[in-house]
Amino acid sequence: MHNSKKRYDDFPYLLDSETRKNLVEITDNNGLPFLLMPEHLVKKKKMHHRIIIVLLKDKKNRVLFVQKHSNQTQNAKNIWEFPCHGIVFAGESAEGTAYAELRTHFYIDDSIKMKEIATLPYLQDDIYVMATIFYAGPHYGTFRYNEDTVKDAMFVDKDEFAGLLAYDPDMFNPIIKWAHRANWIYK
Repeated sequence: MHNSKKRYDDFPYLLDSETRKNLVEITDNNGLPFLLMPEHLVKKKKMHHRIIIVLLKDKKNRVLFVQKHSNQTQNAKNIWEFPCHGIVFAGESAEGTAYAELRTHFYIDDSIKMKEIATLPYLQDDIYVMATIFYAGPHYGTFRYNEDTVKDAMFVDKDEFAGLLAYDPDMFNPIIKWAHRANWIYK
């Protein structure tokens, strides 16, 4: 029996989407991809990769903060976070990942406006990542969220946020504190 090996000249992007579904692009210090690894190994070995963060605004320029269901210790303490953040998987664009997160958690379709704010290195859980930050919105109409993934949600204006931050800064996750210091939340 003849065992011929399959050759992938442009590996991994010639792989079908199912094969590369859980593969993450490992990036260099400039955010450029050079290797693919399974998601669980990326997290375990704390490898550089790309993520997205989405700030969702409503028509009153309030920003959405959520508490997600999770077994992680951080969320067990009812930490508020931005509505969408996630890993950019192999073959995906940052904007495509942002829209997918909005669809999954908030049933928001691709017609909502999306604006890229910046792509910057960020230290998340002791892993350096390249974070692409987006504004999405304004969101009009009835607001809904996926109750399987989101425990609670609130739109907060600039003054309410300042009060909450002064009262208990530890109620927000580090990404929100980072964005607040960079003055990106209420532009």
